[in-house]
Amino acid sequence: MTSQRVFKDVIRHEALAAAPVDDFLAALDGFIAEHDPYRVNEVIPAIGDGRASLDVVKRYAKELYYLGLWMTPEFPLLIANAPDTDAFTLEDSEHYAHWTQNFADECGYLRDPNHVLMKVEYTRALGIPDEELRAYVPMPETIGSVYTMLYYVRRSYEEGLAAFGYARERVAGMSGYAKTLYEGLYRHYGVRVKDLEVHAYAEQEHGDKALELMQRVCTSAHVQRRVRQAVEHTILTNEWRTGALNRWLDEPGALDGPARR
Repeated sequence: MTSQRVFKDVIRHEALAAAPVDDFLAALDGFIAEHDPYRVNEVIPAIGDGRASLDVVKRYAKELYYLGLWMTPEFPLLIANAPDTDAFTLEDSEHYAHWTQNFADECGYLRDPNHVLMKVEYTRALGIPDEELRAYVPMPETIGSVYTMLYYVRRSYEEGLAAFGYARERVAGMSGYAKTLYEGLYRHYGVRVKDLEVHAYAEQEHGDKALELMQRVCTSAHVQRRVRQAVEHTILTNEWRTGALNRWLDEPGALDGPARR
């Protein structure tokens, strides 16, 4: 005889309670503040103050190029997965319209030059040959932090918004890193970098919108759990990357910048 197989009810009939959205986001902000990669970054202020050597400045520019190169092509995933693509008209959307504009801006079709090209021009202004940039191998920590974000962009819209919009653009915009680099590179190294000029206002603007969009989607316990993990993993890998950047300054001559001469 064969035993009778019973279809097991695996559906959880009790709904998990979500935290109030403002409380949930406040908890995320507390975690971000505790592990903020920009708060402990020593390379950015070293460049801003002119203490970093030109070799450090060039290396940092090459790292930023690969961030832009790998992240920019992923924006269409946020557009395609936007939860309001079925709005009566696309002009009625919020998520879809935001990421469409963001992608258009990044690619140079809206108001600013192409963001990846601006990073290439950043390296050229420092005298880095294109062949050297192509051959550069980013730090493992950079690769890990970027691909953590790309993983969450592929997981779901909410996790992509959390990882990229909230934990990267918003945190970067609030730090003021782009302004520090822009002013420091011009004052001490004689280089004006359009990429940093643009990001000094664009990331703050995009980060503010990411906060508003997070308030729209973080309304269930299921979404909050996934978003929390996306933010935590993004922030922790960025913190890990910052530690690797800071170790550059321990190398001989790393702090022999123009302000030290």
